[in-house]
Amino acid sequence: MATPTTPTAAPPPQNLGTPPPGLYSPLGAFSPKDQTPTGSPYNPMHWPRWFSYHKNRLGLPNPGKFERLHGEVKETFVTNFLFDGAQANIIKELSPHFHVQHQFSLGSQVMPPMYNFMSGYMTERTMAQGTMDNDTNLNAVVRHMWSMNSLTKVVAQLTHMPGHSMLQVEHEYNGSDFSINLKAMNPNPMEFTGLYVASYLQSVSPKLALGTEVVLQRPTPDMEETAMSLVGKYSGKDFIATAQFQGLGAIQASYYQRINEKVDFGVEINALVQGQRREAVATVGGKFDFRQATFRGQIDTTGRVSAVLEEKMAPGFSFLISGDLDHMKGQSKFGVGIMLSA
Repeated sequence: MATPTTPTAAPPPQNLGTPPPGLYSPLGAFSPKDQTPTGSPYNPMHWPRWFSYHKNRLGLPNPGKFERLHGEVKETFVTNFLFDGAQANIIKELSPHFHVQHQFSLGSQVMPPMYNFMSGYMTERTMAQGTMDNDTNLNAVVRHMWSMNSLTKVVAQLTHMPGHSMLQVEHEYNGSDFSINLKAMNPNPMEFTGLYVASYLQSVSPKLALGTEVVLQRPTPDMEETAMSLVGKYSGKDFIATAQFQGLGAIQASYYQRINEKVDFGVEINALVQGQRREAVATVGGKFDFRQATFRGQIDTTGRVSAVLEEKMAPGFSFLISGDLDHMKGQSKFGVGIMLSA
């Protein structure tokens, strides 16, 4: 009878993060975030390590993008969805990465009849989209993610109207607890003219984020104007409160409240306090998601009431109704539209 063999124990798994003795690893210069850094905290040469150590212990979240400070409130408003006259949107998916869209609009009180052709290409890291209207005005956007934290975007607008063409270059970096955004609009490196914007947003607690934005405008080499704003954002369990203090006495504050999964409300106040001038406008909006429809409505202190209803009649087919009534000016606008996706 054969003697059974005892199975040999598998060798313990090798720790790939720790190099074998005698080998140098460049990662060894950086201590893990849960490990107390070496060196005295009273030595200025070791302050960066101690600062990173204490900051990582707080577990601060990413505060989000600076340009999205009031994004949740804007989603409850109808500003980006309002239209008048008749409108039709036909979207065709040509491949998993490429699509085209045809948009027809007519009967508007503020815009002439117009046709827009749009095309878009999208992958996991790159997005390119272009729009051309019947007057051959072109708008293009190209966005590329260099990594999960770094993104570059280029926006171009070419028109026949002098002075209305535009080029914007933007770079964004999102850290674990901060975000940085740099923009340059119509930059001229030779004369250093154009519009330059730099913004920074930092989480200082799990719920509070503070930041600033600096705007430098140089239309000509001998003309320069700067402006600075301070922002604060407080995020609760189901609400977000944001305040932005801009130059020249401009204040913008917003409050977003999530009632449940289908109901959201938002409030925004824009105030201007400059010398003897006192102006303020408050807007209240709500978004309601039903089983086959989405309704948005808003009202402000100027007597303007607006609403947009999107009804999903069938898969890939939606019917839209838009209405806008300004009591103070005695003006009203109404629009109907369809959206077809194939």
